[in-house]
Amino acid sequence: MILSNPHTHSDYVDGKSPARDSVLQALRLGFVSLGFSEHAYQPVVDPACGLVKDVRQKYIDEINALKMEYAPRLRIWTGLEIDRMSPDTGEGLDYFLGANHYLTSPDGDFAGVDGDPDKLEMYVKTHFDSDWMRACKDYFDGLVNCVRSKRPNIVAHFDLIVKYNRKRRWFTEDGEFLRLGRQAMDEIIPICDLLEVNTGGMARSAQPCPYPVLPLLEYWRGLGGRVMPSSDCHYSPLLDAYFPQAEDYMRQAGYECYYILGRNDQLFEEVRL
Repeated sequence: MILSNPHTHSDYVDGKSPARDSVLQALRLGFVSLGFSEHAYQPVVDPACGLVKDVRQKYIDEINALKMEYAPRLRIWTGLEIDRMSPDTGEGLDYFLGANHYLTSPDGDFAGVDGDPDKLEMYVKTHFDSDWMRACKDYFDGLVNCVRSKRPNIVAHFDLIVKYNRKRRWFTEDGEFLRLGRQAMDEIIPICDLLEVNTGGMARSAQPCPYPVLPLLEYWRGLGGRVMPSSDCHYSPLLDAYFPQAEDYMRQAGYECYYILGRNDQLFEEVRL
C-alpha cells in the first residue's frame, strides 16, 4: 500500500483544496509522509499557471507551519513543481519536481500539452506542419533542458504530451515516439534518476494508465532508474487515486521496489513492492 504522495497541489494555483485539507486526508489514509508541490511562477508563457512572486513565500510559510503543526503524526515536505520556463531555482525548498508543460516557438508562441487540446492541435499544425513527431521531439527536448538546467529531485509526468492523444489519435505511441522518449531518458538519467509514476491523468482525464507509457517505464528500469508513485493531486479526496493500479503498473515494468518521501529526515525512502 502506497502511503505517501510527493506531487500535491493546493488552491494557491490550480488545485481545488486548501493545503490543510490534503494534510487531513493524508492522516485519514494513514500516510507516513506528504509533499506539497505547487506550480512555480512562470512569467514567460502563462503567469496564471504558477505562484505569483509575492505569494511564493506565503505558500512556503504555510506548508512549513503545517509541517510543524502535524509533526510527528505526518512528515510534511515543502516543494514545488518547476516548469522549464520558470525562473525559480528551488531556493528555500526541501525538494522539487522538474516538468515541461509547453511547446514553445522562437517567436514566443506556445501551447500547453495539457491545456486546450484544440489550441495544441492548431499549434502543431502551424509550427510543425501537423508533424506530431516533431512536436514530441520538441516536448522531450524541453523536458531534457529542464532537467539539465534545474537539476530537480524528481522528473514529473515524463510523457505528458500523450494526454489528449488517447482521444484525438494524433500519433501512435510506439515506433518513433518511443525512440524519442528513450533518447530523452538516456540524457536525463545521469542527472536525475528518479521518475514519478503519475496517476493524475487517470483521476482527472480518464487516462488508461499512469505516465509514462509502459514501454518507456520498462526502458527506465533497464537504465537503472528509480520510480516514485504520485497522484499529482489537485483535489484532496483524490490524494491516493489509482495507487493500487500504480503498484501493479510498476510490477509490470519489472520493479521490485519504489521510493516515497521519507518519514523522518531522509528525503527518499525505499519501499518493497
